[in-house]
Amino acid sequence: MPIPRLANLSGRIRAKRKLQMPKSKTIIEIRSLARSHTRTALNVLVGIMRSKDATAAARVSAANAILDRGWGKATQTIETGDDRPLELVHRIELRADFQHLRRWRKSVEQAQSYTFKAVITIIAAGFVGAVWLGIKVMLGK
Repeated sequence: MPIPRLANLSGRIRAKRKLQMPKSKTIIEIRSLARSHTRTALNVLVGIMRSKDATAAARVSAANAILDRGWGKATQTIETGDDRPLELVHRIELRADFQHLRRWRKSVEQAQSYTFKAVITIIAAGFVGAVWLGIKVMLGK
């Protein structure tokens, strides 16, 4: 099968080809390949972190990446407004709030559906009424 040719802005003809990953590459193989470069990547990050020529932002970013890999990302707390940690009661309340929002969204969607059906019914009834009136006038003459 011939490869389709496309002209670019300079007028040259170039071949259009799709880049495809071999289908034999699975997620596990890709992760394994990435993990095989861990030592090199870590050495690059350490090099950037220690480099005097690197910008401060690059050095901080490299240091954060190293700490995240070594110790895991820092946990983030959820503000409750009263300087207390998030408790089970708060989680239950959040779950109830989300359930309420889901029910509300469903009821809004139903109301929109009913409104659409009502509008269509009114238009159809008006059309049928106009046709009936037209027939009545035609027969009355």
